[in-house]
Amino acid sequence: MLRIIFTRNPIVRDTCVASLSLGRNPTEASADFIVYQKGDWILIFSKEFDIDITLPTILDNWDPDRIYLPYLGRSVDMMHEIGDVILPNVFIPYTQQNETDTEDGITGISGARFLEIYNEQKDYYVEDYGLSVGGIVVERTPNDPAINTDLMMTYEADIYLTDSLDAAYIVTSGDLIPALIICGIVEGKMSKNESGTPEQMAIRNMLTTIRLTEDEGGIV
Repeated sequence: MLRIIFTRNPIVRDTCVASLSLGRNPTEASADFIVYQKGDWILIFSKEFDIDITLPTILDNWDPDRIYLPYLGRSVDMMHEIGDVILPNVFIPYTQQNETDTEDGITGISGARFLEIYNEQKDYYVEDYGLSVGGIVVERTPNDPAINTDLMMTYEADIYLTDSLDAAYIVTSGDLIPALIICGIVEGKMSKNESGTPEQMAIRNMLTTIRLTEDEGGIV
């Protein structure tokens, strides 16, 4: 099974390359991205362009069974831990109003987008980490711990990202290629099974989750 991991995050790139022992592919398919590969694992890193722009070139050069789009973020609740993995179905943009509009500066929920990849929202405990299937992600969230309580009260999401998921949502909801958004927690409640940096823990568990999604009768 040929799978492609696409990222614009150099931390995700470096940790995946080390975890999977990927090597730089000397045959560059495009000047717009860098390719790392070992066997049926391919990682594509683009500094300038997101997945919606690079996808046509990717599909011109490879025929993957699935594309994975990993993101790192934070949790503000006491249920999730660093290293936990979220497979989201619900995507909510963070919205901030003027201070004159609300006392806490956070408006109500609006602009939510939905996927229908997972039939239900369910939490698992896989090996030594938590896996939330069909979870909720808030995107474009300021990296400001001072608003954590307000985030928890307003959104009650599983994970909060500073990234925009616009391009990832377009590709995941489209029909060109099966694609999954996969999120890992690197800030929040400390894990009871701490092993390595938060990024190493999250990406290791994300790779395990990828393998689980590919098992017969697996998650998706």
